[in-house]
Amino acid sequence: MNALNSIERVKSALNFTGPDKVPIWRFGSGSDVYVLAAWPSKNWRPGHAENEIGLFPYGSEYLIKYGLWKWDKPEWAKDPKYKDWLNLPREEIDEFGTIWIKGGINTMGHPGRPSLTDFSAFDEYFEKYTPNFDEESRYSFSVQLSKTRTKKKYRMCSLGLGPFQIASQMRGFNRFLVDHYKNKNELRKLLKYLIHIYVNYEKMWVKYDAKPHGFVIYDDLGEQRGPFFSPKLFKEFYEPVYRPLIETAHELGCEFHLHCCGKIDPIIPLLIEWGLDAIELDSPRMTGYPELNQFRRKIMIWACINIQSIYTQGTPEECEREVWHMIRNLGTREGGFGAYFYPQVDHIQVPESNINAFIKGLEKYGVYNNIPEHWWTSPLIDEWKYNSVPPLPPNKP
Repeated sequence: MNALNSIERVKSALNFTGPDKVPIWRFGSGSDVYVLAAWPSKNWRPGHAENEIGLFPYGSEYLIKYGLWKWDKPEWAKDPKYKDWLNLPREEIDEFGTIWIKGGINTMGHPGRPSLTDFSAFDEYFEKYTPNFDEESRYSFSVQLSKTRTKKKYRMCSLGLGPFQIASQMRGFNRFLVDHYKNKNELRKLLKYLIHIYVNYEKMWVKYDAKPHGFVIYDDLGEQRGPFFSPKLFKEFYEPVYRPLIETAHELGCEFHLHCCGKIDPIIPLLIEWGLDAIELDSPRMTGYPELNQFRRKIMIWACINIQSIYTQGTPEECEREVWHMIRNLGTREGGFGAYFYPQVDHIQVPESNINAFIKGLEKYGVYNNIPEHWWTSPLIDEWKYNSVPPLPPNKP
């Protein structure tokens, strides 16, 4: 087989048409995927409103550090004690008005106190906190940069955190879960409002010449033992959320990719039904290979070596072998699997030797013509030990 370029390779994996090798999604060199992210609005002035005193701009560290976006500081933030605010524990606010807690280290932080505790304040809230994604300046830097770097890369435009994540932060997680039973109409109104924003976001990426091949959104829909909802409840509330996002992407000639953490196999059939093209899992063993391999040929799965066990705690030899087990359990010989490199390896303390082993494993087992035919028919393992990696299939049938 002739070598494919990155666009062809990802498309072939998505469509199960026989890529030359496993496509790679990583942030840096060697990636088949190039992710484009939007900038905050030039008109965003966090910390100026009376209810925002003490709140810093969320998600802007690198942009401020490298002079790509300037924060118009309110008076309280000019106090000398905040001179080094990027390295201080703090609360931050994003353009949706949701509040984050940062610990003074370079991580994305975690959700803080709720910002929309009373649905009666809905209209007033969104008068302040409806991001305007129509502004061309949000996209211009990423689009211009992509023109010199992505001629043969699969361009994936990020929509950031998804509507489930944003709504749950606005309401507070426990209150948000209760809303599905006690405040159904109000919750539907909130989700519908957010979806209108996100659908427009997709269209603006195309309008401002990003020429995307796909979109990606980040929504965690489960915990260690299962999804947050039954499939019935998930369908009731989230088909009107994800189906329009996916269908809009398809209307724009793009695929739709969803990052999702948690054990989510009970709701994957619904996501497939709604047209989702690919799902990305940082910890595929959390859902489980036996639970995931039933979806082969139905959806592409991007996955990292399990960040909760093998990638962080295993040996390089185990990481290298795990690559084959991901290819076998999550994909097919016609494609359907992509290798995702978790970007914040310093946060989870992945040894560099294990990162190199991931790369080496792809070189060994990720070229489809080099995979022995009988490996594809080797028995699948039904019971996995979370912290160990089985041997490879025998070299001879």
